Amino acid sequence: MSGGYSQPGESKTVGKKEGAVAIVDPYSSGRYLVYELHKRGIPMVCVRSSLKLGAFFLGSYETHKQYYVSTVDHSGDVQSTASALLAGKHEIMAVMAGCEPGVELADALSEHLGLASNGTELTWARRDKAGMQDRLRECGVPSAEQIKSTDEQELVAWVQEREARLGEAAYPVVVKPCGGSGGEGVFFCASEQDLVTARNELMDLTQSGSGCKVEQLALQEFLSGTEYIVDTCTLEGEHLCCAVWRYNKRKGVPWAPKAIVTQYQEVLPSDADESEALIKYVFQVLDAVGLCHGPCHTEVMMTPRGPILVEVNARMHGVQGPLMIEKATGHGLASYVADAMLKGWQGDGGLLKKHIELGKTSPKGRWMYPRDKCAAIVMLISHVEGCLKAGIDTQLGGLKLASLSDVFPSVTIGGLIQQTTDLNTMAGYAILLHPCQKQLIEDISKIREAEAGNLYPVSPSKKMPSPHMSPLQRLSSPQMSPSLGRAEDIFERAMSGLTLEEAEIVLTEIEA
Repeated sequence: MSGGYSQPGESKTVGKKEGAVAIVDPYSSGRYLVYELHKRGIPMVCVRSSLKLGAFFLGSYETHKQYYVSTVDHSGDVQSTASALLAGKHEIMAVMAGCEPGVELADALSEHLGLASNGTELTWARRDKAGMQDRLRECGVPSAEQIKSTDEQELVAWVQEREARLGEAAYPVVVKPCGGSGGEGVFFCASEQDLVTARNELMDLTQSGSGCKVEQLALQEFLSGTEYIVDTCTLEGEHLCCAVWRYNKRKGVPWAPKAIVTQYQEVLPSDADESEALIKYVFQVLDAVGLCHGPCHTEVMMTPRGPILVEVNARMHGVQGPLMIEKATGHGLASYVADAMLKGWQGDGGLLKKHIELGKTSPKGRWMYPRDKCAAIVMLISHVEGCLKAGIDTQLGGLKLASLSDVFPSVTIGGLIQQTTDLNTMAGYAILLHPCQKQLIEDISKIREAEAGNLYPVSPSKKMPSPHMSPLQRLSSPQMSPSLGRAEDIFERAMSGLTLEEAEIVLTEIEA
């Protein structure tokens, strides 16, 4: 079967077996899809693509396994895994990835089973960080200049040739694993030496998300501008924009003048000045990479020459993105994804279909999502280094911020906190929600003021190397998104150690 949308006939019956859906790697934000389907009374089968994934992913399975009617571990062979699903007590009616590591297998299984699917023909264009840029060029969609290689001389030569062609400095450049997740392994290289060091380190890297060694590298131009996220859900090739996010980043901090530190990301109104160009561009990207079924989390840089893709992620926004979209817009991303999964079996596409159709009659020709609350994920920046003497969540709570919803520290009392230079060294992150944008901005300012004071009190400590740092200082470039990586790790570790009942209590408190 070629890539693209395939839908079983509307008359498809379940037969003697009860219908169920399969979620491949229902970790990270995939938990919200699990909660949504559970709320609708839909039986779920968990498919684990690999038992080599990061412990923070696999631990999530343990806290949620009571939601699943069964679990199938992928053997490495799609035919065998599909046969295991078919042999189960339930008829599989839909397959969807819960998080990034499950995307390829979800494509393959859904196609093999003849269900609604993005297919496998263009899976490479949705997973390979270099391949997706190549695909855009094939389709005439603006893309980043790049080369795909692991050869040191070839990588260095590409930068030199580009510099000669442009007649100006080609550095900085960005190098990252072609099959990476989120910001893991992304290097901002300001010189040839940086590039060589990054290449050497990446070739020795085992990625925490997939548990696999890096096989190929994408070396790309540094995209100058403001970075955005466009979260979408697609039904039968028709796209719905669920939310647009904007990053706020700081160039340089006193202890690391060359670092680019992410400050926060916020949900924009649907009619924000930049939204129209971004959404139009992202819909072109989705068409080009064959995304015609389910969610996508697309990162885009607004450059002087217009929107340019950073990367496509054919799954929901990571960590608490789906929940924040629901809080901000009144419509949950996971709910839209469930509508897509259940179409043709239990419903006609629900709100997803309705909002797509309503969008066609709007002046802009697309669904204009409301923004009932302002929402932001704030990265916590430490100015100090040492042994932490007070809980970060307690310290933030003491600021009495009107918009503060929750705090996820990266360091506990007694642990080593570092001066923040990137996402790997942030002190954690805070969730802010409030009807008033002014209040949100004021609260972010209060956090920054407190951080410059004594918000994270420490005692002197012998300096220890961070397990997340490397010989080459990783800088959080505009091409590096916190949707996965460190923020993912923090949230997963916070949740994975809890029992199912405890986890539900925590999430209920967050959602309240």
